Amino acid sequence: MRRYTLNWLMVALPVAFALLISLKPCCGKPTGKGCSETVDVAIVGGGIGGAYSAYNLRNKSLKIGVYENSDRLGGRYYTEHLANVPDQNIELGGMRFIKTAHTRLYKLIKDLNLKTEVLLNADSDSYESRVFRRNVSMTSSEYKTGQVPFNLTQEEKDNQADLLRYVFSKLTNDSLKNLTEERLFQLTVPDGRKLYQLSVVEALNLAASSEAKCYLLLQNHFNSAEIAATDMVYNYFGSHGQVYTGSDVLTVSEGMSSVVERAFEQFLNANSKHSLKKNRRLVSIRERKGKYRYKLTFKETVTADGRTQDLHHWRSNNIVCAKRVILAIPMFALSKINWAPLRSRHFTDLLLNTFKVHASKVFMTYKSPWWLEDTKYPTRTLQASGLGSALGANKVTPPLKDYLYDRLALAFGIPRCSIPEPLSAIAGFWIKYPYGGGWVLTRPGYTFDDIISGFRRPSDRHDVFVVGSDYAARDVTGWGEGALMTAESVLEEFFQNPLGHQQ
Repeated sequence: MRRYTLNWLMVALPVAFALLISLKPCCGKPTGKGCSETVDVAIVGGGIGGAYSAYNLRNKSLKIGVYENSDRLGGRYYTEHLANVPDQNIELGGMRFIKTAHTRLYKLIKDLNLKTEVLLNADSDSYESRVFRRNVSMTSSEYKTGQVPFNLTQEEKDNQADLLRYVFSKLTNDSLKNLTEERLFQLTVPDGRKLYQLSVVEALNLAASSEAKCYLLLQNHFNSAEIAATDMVYNYFGSHGQVYTGSDVLTVSEGMSSVVERAFEQFLNANSKHSLKKNRRLVSIRERKGKYRYKLTFKETVTADGRTQDLHHWRSNNIVCAKRVILAIPMFALSKINWAPLRSRHFTDLLLNTFKVHASKVFMTYKSPWWLEDTKYPTRTLQASGLGSALGANKVTPPLKDYLYDRLALAFGIPRCSIPEPLSAIAGFWIKYPYGGGWVLTRPGYTFDDIISGFRRPSDRHDVFVVGSDYAARDVTGWGEGALMTAESVLEEFFQNPLGHQQ
């Protein structure tokens, strides 16, 4: 029997996890004074940034060790499967990429001999996507051009089809067409301030009515007073080339996690000296004498029911000594490492001037697609805003399901009792360690170069580097391509150009 899956994307869901079990630790044998292990390069993080770094260094005649906090490889690429639909990939994290824009990732996927397919949200395009705002269900086109539950001014109604561009063009006296990064950070507002010094909310307060501000903020994920206006403006109007059709939006047939898993597999096969250890959380970095300059202290962890926790045992610390270090970890995890350069005023300011977006996904399967057949408003996808609550790692608990069903009933215009019980359900939450959120945006006052160059090498005198989508900025922050971009920058400049590009 065919099964149908409904995917619900939410923001800012708190989460708790289930009880853990205890496992006996396994410690490495000492290989030098104070070191359990010595490596030329230590890569911390088993996500796409760590995988790309390890994959591209695999044939450089280096001894490389990779260390992952949990028992799972993939990071924010997290493919799961439900028992009743084992042939369908459930992407709890990143689920797609844009072929024409994410060229590094597309090349990596091809190099790894993985298959791609067009990402489809339904069997056909017969049903337009809908939005649910202020308890009103509308099609996407109605929300952009029709009657909406917002008291827009006549001027705003006249420009409703492209209201965001109209408001920011009016504010900056710039058409915003083919907006380059250089021009973006030169944009000014009437009081003389640069646009990048303002938050999205501050900017809209200067050029839009309060109702138009609410209307625009509910259209996107930039609806926080903490996010820089330039993040939103560049995302929508930048000249970075993200103009694409549905056929350009692809997913990996074997699951997005397979990109990371296959890259690490080829890394390990390239050199018997390479290693990959799971359930290792980096606690601190210390400088030491000798050619293995950095002493990394790892705490062994245990993962059970989707939750990873430190293993409390007197032998649970592992010491790795490395010549160079790549920290391929989320910004939240980076902020927890005990290392002096991460406590500098400059680096602390960088950390404080970023904003983590709390995100989650919920998947539920049904015998038939009731949202197409039995509702007042058939649709392929639904966008809605609001907060929920959940308990348990990857579990859709009754309180969470009830919250979702109440909202779905309103959005689809049907009685709550007419929504059938799901056959199975699974959720992904991205608020806890090591992620702290689904992706990272910038607070006002920083340019993209400030973020990218500031995080890449926390100290000029140390061979410790930071890579990952959290540090990418521009239009690839939050995408796997952003992790590859930052890793490529580090590898080409500090690791003798392993990608083979012309310098």
